[in-house]
Amino acid sequence: MLRTVWLIAILGTLACAGAAVGFSTGPPDGATGAPGEFTCADCHGNLNVGDGTMTVTAPTSYAPGDTIDVSLKVEQEGQVRWGFELTVLDAADLPVGDIIVTEPTRTQLSIGGVTFRQYLKHTALGTDLGTPDESPGWSFKWASPAVDPGPVTFYIAGNAANGDGSSSGDFIYTSVFMYDDSHSFIVDEEATWGMIKSLYR
Repeated sequence: MLRTVWLIAILGTLACAGAAVGFSTGPPDGATGAPGEFTCADCHGNLNVGDGTMTVTAPTSYAPGDTIDVSLKVEQEGQVRWGFELTVLDAADLPVGDIIVTEPTRTQLSIGGVTFRQYLKHTALGTDLGTPDESPGWSFKWASPAVDPGPVTFYIAGNAANGDGSSSGDFIYTSVFMYDDSHSFIVDEEATWGMIKSLYR
């Protein structure tokens, strides 16, 4: 267990070493705040302390085998560049379903880690440099397994950046939304740390 903790810490440190040049082309895998992961705040700081918001739009329920539309955006007054990363896990913290890229110029998909988690994240174009106060947002689809997956959790980290190319002056917001055993959307205030003002609909 200690070895795992140290490995996570080392990986987080190495990832942050590259933050001086920024992650405008996409953050490293494992920065969503999901179990066993770090967050973008490990490099940028300011985790859930600003006055910004993350908005997630998804269906209130789904059936096994469905493909659903999901979108998200980050807002914060005075910020001018935007980013995110997310992954989708089951109750055992393993990847579940398939994330489908629908905006290939704005988002990209990678697979990483020993459990081959899927990570959707922004591209350079998808950071919308120079767009003030509110990101245009990102959209994607999630295809659920045909066999009932049980509870499903989306882990998301969003970045409201100042656009100066460094890791300072940025604000990171983490959010979690879940579908329970009956495939209905639920809100878990503790999972969102009660610090980010998230809008779900």
